Amino acid sequence: IGPGLVLLLGIEQGDAIEQVTQLATKVLKIRLWPDLKDPKKQWSSSVIDNKYELLVVSQFTLFASFKKPKPDFHQAMGGEEAKTLYEEFLKQCKAGLGDPTKVSTGVFGAMMQVGLTNDGPVTVELVSDPTGEGSAKDNSNKQPASKAASSSKSNNSNSNKSAAAASPTASPTSASASGSTAPSVELMKWEADLAKHPYLNGFSPSKLDRSAFQTCSQLPLPPDAPNLRRWYDHISSFPRSSQLLWE
Repeated sequence: IGPGLVLLLGIEQGDAIEQVTQLATKVLKIRLWPDLKDPKKQWSSSVIDNKYELLVVSQFTLFASFKKPKPDFHQAMGGEEAKTLYEEFLKQCKAGLGDPTKVSTGVFGAMMQVGLTNDGPVTVELVSDPTGEGSAKDNSNKQPASKAASSSKSNNSNSNKSAAAASPTASPTSASASGSTAPSVELMKWEADLAKHPYLNGFSPSKLDRSAFQTCSQLPLPPDAPNLRRWYDHISSFPRSSQLLWE
């Protein structure tokens, strides 16, 4: 592309169309260039104002975590699901720019070499929050759900999208003392399972997660269960209507 933005787009477990819409809107509106009439006024015009272009590259590695030196990507959404949201993001960007030829892409899921000339350099991160109301870098305790980094021949901007579909509910407080033996044993079994994969049955949410979430909502979480707490906070970001669809 010519001048514009390179977007490195990451999509997380739990992302939905509403986060895609919020992020696409934000990318097209952010003002990273000088005013068109008065170049001395910085941060005054958008990619649409300048009739610039976008290069969108899928980037699941934006959700890497490093509890060990080897990166863990379990927070990233699976390929087919993520591809659907990736294509919807492209569709909305093309519609917003009013010219499909102004949006170029990499190859979804492929190994690529991406080159850019980064003016500034300018790099920003955009995160869509669970309510669908995004902001630049989200500094709250919300779990970001998808990320996109953007850079351009004229500017570089990183945009992030967070995939929670509803405002998180309050987490149960950590337990300073164990409750009854049976629930405690069950909770620690879930903790062990969640150390291996993001959900209780593997890499997609299921009715077991829904049922376990309801159980955890009635009990204090053990203080030595970081995976269980991460899972609980993540499941709480899904609206009840979505949870009821899990099989």
